[in-house]
Amino acid sequence: MMRNRKTNSRRPGFTLVELLVVIAIIGVMVGLLLPAVQAAREAARRMQCGNNLKQLTLGLHNYESSYRTLPPSRITTGESRHSWSAFMLPFIEQSAIYDIYNFNVRWWRPENYPATQTMIPSYVCPSSPSTRMMPPAAAQDNHVLVPANGFGPSDYSSTNEVRRSFFEANGLPFPPGILRGSPGAMDRNRPTKLADILDGLSNTMMLAERCGRPEIYFTGKRPSGIVVADGWGWADYDSTSGSVNGASMDGTLLNRTSGSAPYATTIHGGCAINCTNNSEYYSFHPGGINISLADGSVRFMSDSVNAAILGAVITRAGGEVVSGEF
Repeated sequence: MMRNRKTNSRRPGFTLVELLVVIAIIGVMVGLLLPAVQAAREAARRMQCGNNLKQLTLGLHNYESSYRTLPPSRITTGESRHSWSAFMLPFIEQSAIYDIYNFNVRWWRPENYPATQTMIPSYVCPSSPSTRMMPPAAAQDNHVLVPANGFGPSDYSSTNEVRRSFFEANGLPFPPGILRGSPGAMDRNRPTKLADILDGLSNTMMLAERCGRPEIYFTGKRPSGIVVADGWGWADYDSTSGSVNGASMDGTLLNRTSGSAPYATTIHGGCAINCTNNSEYYSFHPGGINISLADGSVRFMSDSVNAAILGAVITRAGGEVVSGEF
């Protein structure tokens, strides 16, 4: 005699409530993991940025070994208007670009477009924006001809000098012998030697980040449609060399030091790091900037570094004693 078996038509699976709970848990886990992933990626980009600075500084050492001097930070006389970054090309494995760069005409001339429009990875921080707006015709210098595709960008700069306005804005005494400013590792229009860095190679900045140009940034924000007045590519000496004046904390107002005696100053604030990329130091790394020292080492400098330490590290012969962390 056969028994009737009651079959269960329900198949095992998730209920709607269980499915929603699983989705919510996955969402929470992704929310927890995403900041960690982003932080890890930024750490890798910051390390690559530091490696760029190291290679550029070692390239400057190789240049100095070949010519017994460092290149001028910029040449701004006659038809020879070029930046240290152009002279450096053979020493950072960019001989092909160096060979087509015409030193007999100014860097911005169309004859140099095949070279100056090229993006050179060593001159770009990977944390910086990958695309950058070129200045519209109305905003361009009256002498610089900007090609439609723009110039290859640059995020690294030497420092010509620390100007009087920086010292005054931060309540610091002027270094002995200061005129308009106290010089950095490389000079304008004249070569210097490593031996000229009297404060010591391990205590003197060689290069640092000035990222994001030609677009302007103020404390992490980018006003729409605004570009810097100058500094548009790796061949542009206004991108790859500059002086430190300081700025207001929101970055919108720059200090000024007049170009002739008595070197009158206009003061808006003492900020020099991560307030604006318009002449001052700036990066897209949280908390500070990468710098290289003249001995070839690389440091991450906090954007809250003491102003006296910053001024001492930039100048090459100020006679300051560098103490504390930077």
